[in-house]
Amino acid sequence: MNLRQIYKYSIFTIVILFVTFSLGLIRAILDNYGVKSAMSEEVLIFHIIFAIMTGGLGYYLYILASRTGLLFPKTVALGNLTAIGVAGLSGLAYLLTSDGLFSKLMLDAFEISLALSSMLIGYLYCFMRVCNR
Repeated sequence: MNLRQIYKYSIFTIVILFVTFSLGLIRAILDNYGVKSAMSEEVLIFHIIFAIMTGGLGYYLYILASRTGLLFPKTVALGNLTAIGVAGLSGLAYLLTSDGLFSKLMLDAFEISLALSSMLIGYLYCFMRVCNR
């Protein structure tokens, strides 16, 4: 894999994470201000689709990190996958129970995933750049 592909996937991953967060925020605003409309359900569906894409890209980052043969990026990638999983399960638990605790847990796990993904993307980009010299 060359640097151009890694860079494209990196930018795509950050965009997907941002869109996932934005859709979740829009859904929360619509629900909290009493706007019960079909749009709220559509936003939720798109949020779930983008969350699934986030999980897939997190797995792809894990594969890239494993290929480096180093423990640090693999550990960060595993932490990222765990945070994505916790966010997804918390989101589903919130939908089933309407307990606000799950919503907060989902947001916290998402923030951890965003930080770990950003760190991992930067690390992998620098690692691949040094290795391809």
